Amino acid sequence: MAGRPPRVTKTEAIVLRYRRLGDADRIVTLLTPHRGKVDVVAKGVLRARSKLAGHLEPGTRLEVVLAHGRSMDVVTQAQSVEAFATLRADLDRLSAAMYLLELADRLTVEHAESGAVYRLLHASLTRLARGDGQQIVTRTYELALLDATGFRPELVVCLQCGEAVDASRASWSPLEGGIYCAECAGRRPGVSPIDGTVLKVLRAYQSQPYEEAGRIRLSDELAARIESVMHTLMHAVAEREIRSASFVSAARRARVRGEAHEAEAEARAVEAVEAVEAAEE
Repeated sequence: MAGRPPRVTKTEAIVLRYRRLGDADRIVTLLTPHRGKVDVVAKGVLRARSKLAGHLEPGTRLEVVLAHGRSMDVVTQAQSVEAFATLRADLDRLSAAMYLLELADRLTVEHAESGAVYRLLHASLTRLARGDGQQIVTRTYELALLDATGFRPELVVCLQCGEAVDASRASWSPLEGGIYCAECAGRRPGVSPIDGTVLKVLRAYQSQPYEEAGRIRLSDELAARIESVMHTLMHAVAEREIRSASFVSAARRARVRGEAHEAEAEARAVEAVEAVEAAEE
């Protein structure tokens, strides 16, 4: 006779999201290394004196004790292990972190083995928090997540004929998750050209270790083109809108505009100083 499952379990987890349940409770979605993605109930978390509230914010890595319930487990204890506080102090990095969490949620199913996704998400949040470039963190995360969940895009050979494709002559189908050579592309609906430089960078991100890929330097314009391709791909794989993707793009554009304004102001200041110096002479 099989033994009864334990009534209480303790696990490490990362909070993906939460939603309200009644006046004082929440349903919290956790990603765990051994139990996969699970929805649990956090009772009383919305009350002012709740000891759980600060430990169950999205993006927090924690240790949680769960009591088994009829439909969902109930959180009895929660203790933050890593809150990634530096992310919450920076709008760009916070928006990127929310994007990583949403992708992990969209591309995993409840109670399915998710150890690789858990480790990937933890590593990527750590990289964001320590100040690594957002493009390299986000793009390598997207590609590794697709690989771990069975959606690895084909970026090297033609999906139709299997021949290696020159990046400068490749076409692309987000719905089919890969590229076509010039000859085969004409016979496939919904296929469009992909920028050769974008494809070369994505190939490097997919094939090289993180540290090597991080050495690639991108202009803001190239980063935006790569981001657009990947957001389209992730939308196609998830089969629904990735809500945080638009916020990530908006935050990046705002940052680029801000940097441009700062550079312009600095240039005007230099010109003013030079004019004063010239007048004094």
